[in-house]
Amino acid sequence: MKSLFISSLKRAFMSKWYIASIIATVIMCYVSSREHISDGTNSVYIIDLMINLGMFKKVMVFFAAIPFVTVYCQDYNSGYIKSLIVRSSERNYAWSNVIVCALSGFTAVFAGMVAYFGIVSFFCPPQAYEIAGVYSNTALNNPIAYVLLLICVISLYSTMWTIVGLTLSSVLPDNYIALGSPLIFGYILEEITLGLPSYLNLYNLSHGFDVFEKSAFEKSAFLNFFYTMGVFILIMAISGCVFSHFVKRRSRNEMV
Repeated sequence: MKSLFISSLKRAFMSKWYIASIIATVIMCYVSSREHISDGTNSVYIIDLMINLGMFKKVMVFFAAIPFVTVYCQDYNSGYIKSLIVRSSERNYAWSNVIVCALSGFTAVFAGMVAYFGIVSFFCPPQAYEIAGVYSNTALNNPIAYVLLLICVISLYSTMWTIVGLTLSSVLPDNYIALGSPLIFGYILEEITLGLPSYLNLYNLSHGFDVFEKSAFEKSAFLNFFYTMGVFILIMAISGCVFSHFVKRRSRNEMV
């Protein structure tokens, strides 16, 4: 698996699409927040405002998908997957793709947003930021940590839907399905979970809201952050298992 994994890493991180995704993320950040960039504006406020825009989150899902989500479609449709599986195994191939897709998607969005935050901070230095909610103390005492926390959440949220797209591409191996399904399923399932408790509400989780409100763990930034990340990782793991299952079925000609 090691050689296959390293080969997949090179394929993802040395591709033009990975670089394009980072650059596109920086540009989208600027387009979403340029009206608020001025002397005396807090860069932490700019990032917080930008992340809470509805369309921004959806576009980040697409950018996270660009580097690697179509790789299974390419391998399957070209027949290249046969030689990869012969050299390794169906399971190793599937999980290499899942892990590399997650790493490339997460780092592309994370790097792009951190780069933009660094650039905008030259003109609008980060300052203590007053907000209501579970991360209020973090924003007030360590505003840079607060921004990095928000970026981690939105990056992993975007990556989660990218893995869902990768999974669906194993059912319908089409590049458009792989690229479009993360956006569609992200929107639909977020709407479906709006009526659920906060700890199962994908909208609340993706915006860093307090998922433990009215409980013994209310206002715990540490627990809130790790629970949120844990939910996203769990969904990715479940999607990865489904992807592995369909990869095995397709490689054994059990699916049309």
